[in-house]
Amino acid sequence: MSFTSTIKVRGYHEDRFGHVNNARYLEFLEEGRWDYLDERGPQGGFTALGVFPVVAHLSVTYRRPTSAGDRLTITTHVASVNSRKIVMHQTIHQEASEKPCCEAEITVVLVDAASGKPVVLSKDILEAWPDLVSANGNSSE
Repeated sequence: MSFTSTIKVRGYHEDRFGHVNNARYLEFLEEGRWDYLDERGPQGGFTALGVFPVVAHLSVTYRRPTSAGDRLTITTHVASVNSRKIVMHQTIHQEASEKPCCEAEITVVLVDAASGKPVVLSKDILEAWPDLVSANGNSSE
């Protein structure tokens, strides 16, 4: 299930060429993921599960520039799940034109808070985070 958040591009997001620098898109994507997790992440939060999320891989495709004043829509959803990783897909669109600015695929692993080691996605984790169960039909081992 997709979740959408918005952000307004500010002047300090621009580089000397007058558009948003590629590194800022990573921040926008992260903001969108945290918005998603606040609303659709594990019930009770990661702390209650004794784990925390870590980005293991990130692939970004940039489509078009954005500038100060643009409102961006960030759409986030869980694309697939297997026993050890969660793959999320995100897109950023210019709100006014609905044109895509960037797309990203993010691989997340959950790490045990005590040991710092990756964990298998247990029944408790899956039950606490319903979107993982929904996406499990798209999973691959």
